[in-house]
Amino acid sequence: KVERYTLGYATKVAPELSHEHLELFSSLPEVTQLIYDSFAQYLVTEKGYDKDLLTLNPESLDFCCKGLALDFEDGNFLKLAEDGTVLRASHGTRNMTSEEILEIYGRREWKHFSTVSGMLSRSGSYTSECPGL
Repeated sequence: KVERYTLGYATKVAPELSHEHLELFSSLPEVTQLIYDSFAQYLVTEKGYDKDLLTLNPESLDFCCKGLALDFEDGNFLKLAEDGTVLRASHGTRNMTSEEILEIYGRREWKHFSTVSGMLSRSGSYTSECPGL
């Protein structure tokens, strides 16, 4: 079954991976929003989650794209700058304050960044970007 999704200015056909998939990457913020909206709607209507999930602010959307890392030692999701600086962090669904980030990461530098950065620089297949965010 072929499903069509209207995303902003263009209609995409899901299983076709020709030049249309390049257009899809230019609309990645819209795709990310669509995916989020679908999951949030399911969680609220089917699983009883709080309706606050249906409202997504732009910072949260940006958080899920390029620069996202999981700190297994502390159990935090990190939004990293290109130099490894911790821009934002969350523990589960709770955003951490600047003070909490400084307490855990010192000068806001994630100690494993150079290791991860070296692995990622060898293969572009591990990285993703959200143009326009």
